[in-house]
Amino acid sequence: MTPRLTNPHSWYRVGLGLGQIFLASHILHHYIGGVGSTVGISMVPIIPARNSWILYSALHRRGRGVKVGDVITYTHPMFPNQYGCKRIIGMPGDFVSVVTPGRRDGDFGVEDVEDKWATVKEQVIQVPEGHCWLAGDNLEWSRDSRLFGPVPLGLVKAKVLAVVHPFGDAKWLGAQYDVKEAQEKKHEWVITR
Repeated sequence: MTPRLTNPHSWYRVGLGLGQIFLASHILHHYIGGVGSTVGISMVPIIPARNSWILYSALHRRGRGVKVGDVITYTHPMFPNQYGCKRIIGMPGDFVSVVTPGRRDGDFGVEDVEDKWATVKEQVIQVPEGHCWLAGDNLEWSRDSRLFGPVPLGLVKAKVLAVVHPFGDAKWLGAQYDVKEAQEKKHEWVITR
């Protein structure tokens, strides 16, 4: 008998088992859904700024079944190796009012005089076919469609279903509840360094 480590049949079985695990996890993550982390303050208060984990459904890839008010993850149109998480404000054919872009890092600590960072411009844009308009709930600190324009639905990766961590902020997300909750909550400054 040959020892187990030198037996080619054993290595073949181990490799086959690892391949099956990799394939199953790839299919689950990219085509069904999973849990992932988010970083940043653009979706505060719906998604907390630090150590947030979300439950997402990849069944909504490429914009399948998404609607205005849904929170989605997407491939950043300007930086293809980065992902974002924002709310859909407009779908193809919808008209959206454009508000001024949010604050930048250099604006930290500068006082907001006359709502400089969240005012409506005199501009209305129609979302083109095959695209959506995205915005963060924390408009002052969000880099979204106001900067990079409408996002192709083909870049939509998933629909965010719930916040699962931190446990104190865990909740299911639904368009009709999130907007009302964001309007009712008193906003507090979040300082990240």
